[in-house]
Amino acid sequence: MLAKVKRIEIEENRRIIAISDIHGNLNGLKELLKKINFSQDDYLFFVGDMVEKGPQSLSTLRYIMELTKTCKAYAVSGNCDSVAAELYDDRNHKELLNYLLRRKKSLLNEMCEALSFQVNKDTDMRRMKELLTNHYKEELEWICNLPDIIETAKFTFVHGGLTSGDLEVQEAEKVQCLDEFLKQDIYLDKYCIVGHWPVVLYCEAYPECNPIINKDKKIICIDGGNVLKSNGQLNAFMIPDINSEAFTFEYQDDLKTGIIREDQEETNKSHYIPWTPGRHQEEAKQSNNTKLIHWIDNKIEILEKDDEFSYCEHSSTKYRMWILNKYIYKEKDGYYCEDSTDYLIPVKSGDLVSLVETTEKGYLVKKNGVTGWYFGKIDLEK
Repeated sequence: MLAKVKRIEIEENRRIIAISDIHGNLNGLKELLKKINFSQDDYLFFVGDMVEKGPQSLSTLRYIMELTKTCKAYAVSGNCDSVAAELYDDRNHKELLNYLLRRKKSLLNEMCEALSFQVNKDTDMRRMKELLTNHYKEELEWICNLPDIIETAKFTFVHGGLTSGDLEVQEAEKVQCLDEFLKQDIYLDKYCIVGHWPVVLYCEAYPECNPIINKDKKIICIDGGNVLKSNGQLNAFMIPDINSEAFTFEYQDDLKTGIIREDQEETNKSHYIPWTPGRHQEEAKQSNNTKLIHWIDNKIEILEKDDEFSYCEHSSTKYRMWILNKYIYKEKDGYYCEDSTDYLIPVKSGDLVSLVETTEKGYLVKKNGVTGWYFGKIDLEK
């Protein structure tokens, strides 16, 4: 199926805001709009995946629908948003039921719960589909009829990415779900703003959740890993005017905050962590890099295990680092980890940081969208 393209004329001297991958985080969205002083003079674009995976999919959907009625707000469909269209397909009862049983935090599950309709392995899917399509006609028609691409004079908005510069030949499924778009061999004539692929997955040395701007390819990636990542954030990418490239951004996360009380220098390009003096020191001397392990390539071997951390070897690179035990899980073919880093973040006394993890040995913190370890005193704020 070809992608649906919507074209919009944007007035000059109006701010343009793009937000992607809200994933049912309505509270975070409202806080972010408040933080950036969103007003009816702004153009607001929701770049897909408004629902699924988070706690408030139905209320998020309704809130965005209202914004599109009362403001200059527009939305494109993401792969998560397109799940709603499965209600109109009589061929995939089993697949949809398995999805709902597996993903409890979803728009359709919330709709069922609001109607006191229980979803279990014996659910009559025909009855469920009829019930939801009748009761939530407005919401479902709105989300199922979203365009896949929005084009303006200087910017294009699409959830996953494009396969070429010609919008008329794009396939809907591909533009909603194109992985690693920034790494594709494509160069565009106008900036394309995308979500879908968390920007942290492009990082190698340390985790950063801030938007990525590639001026050569004219690709802007804004998915901050909101809801999906422990250090994730909801990004608002801002363009001051349709003819301007003076881009800025703001973000909102749901993490507690703290005040740094001791200076810490940036990592010395070693995976040697200061809480283990003398241990693995020779290996550390031979290392000149930091490493970010994320789920694209996250198989590990546990070499040594302590109460909170394990010393592990990354299977594909043979890089060794300490990983939080709570980030390690076992599959049939071995051990894997969630996103993990050994980066020591540079901070100054008085800096405000978000707290990702608190351990007996130190803190995993985020400052200005960058995550790393801090081994000093900190005053908790909230």
